[in-house]
Amino acid sequence: MNIQQMQYYAEVCRYENVTRAADALHMSQSTLSLAMKNIEEETGLNLFRHVGRNIQLTEEGHALLHEVETMLKQVKRFEGSVREIAHRHNRLQIALPSQIATIILPLLLREFRKLHPEIELEITEPAGGEALDMVEREEVDLAFVHDADDRNTLTLRKLSDWPICLCVPTDHELTCQKSITLAEATNYPLVLLGRNFILTHEILEKCRKQKLTPHVLHYSPHLSTIWNIVRQGIAFSILTGNGIPTGSGLSAIPIKGLSQQGFVVTKKGRQVYAGERLLINFVRQKFRE
Repeated sequence: MNIQQMQYYAEVCRYENVTRAADALHMSQSTLSLAMKNIEEETGLNLFRHVGRNIQLTEEGHALLHEVETMLKQVKRFEGSVREIAHRHNRLQIALPSQIATIILPLLLREFRKLHPEIELEITEPAGGEALDMVEREEVDLAFVHDADDRNTLTLRKLSDWPICLCVPTDHELTCQKSITLAEATNYPLVLLGRNFILTHEILEKCRKQKLTPHVLHYSPHLSTIWNIVRQGIAFSILTGNGIPTGSGLSAIPIKGLSQQGFVVTKKGRQVYAGERLLINFVRQKFRE
């Protein structure tokens, strides 16, 4: 007997009437009668006596009902345990590097939490490459990153494209320019994100290919440190455009031919739970808007 047959049998026993049991199960009487006949044939037991329009259980029928009720209770406990395990996945662990965090973090902490208060978010802010490693090692459920190296263990869902920009104080004369070349940008003293950041790796690789020698005063993992140094006019920076907030006293000048893509990253072959799908769809919809 499978679980469905057990449920049918228990319902027939409860009502002692196939017609009423069929109504309760929202199925036809003939289908339920056939199911009872199949159970008797499969078990080789005589389970029922017919008394008018009703039925009575035989001794064998009572013995089988006891076993069926025991099994259905175990199934109910099992289903409850599965629901409890699934409920734990309402706690999402997210890797969110600092640049892309300037756009996504307010969306998550304000709008998403308001829409889905039942989902708990645990957010860490590693470098982009480290965020990919964390997804790969399954230390987090997902990550949002700028660009990503080609790993066959990861699934990438594109969010958007952003220009890579030279970050300068808003009162600098360069702010009147619509764009700048990488060669021109590297003529200025620079403060860059740490070397383990994907953006910094890409910028240094572009400079190497163009035989440029950038004058880097400092590498920092903290955007706030970089913004403060740029605001004081000590050095400029090269950042993704969305990593330069409005109203910060900073301006972003696109660097010709340089851009970054944004992705949400999950582990390939790993089950994406309902809460993760809600979050991914929410962020992707926001970027489409």
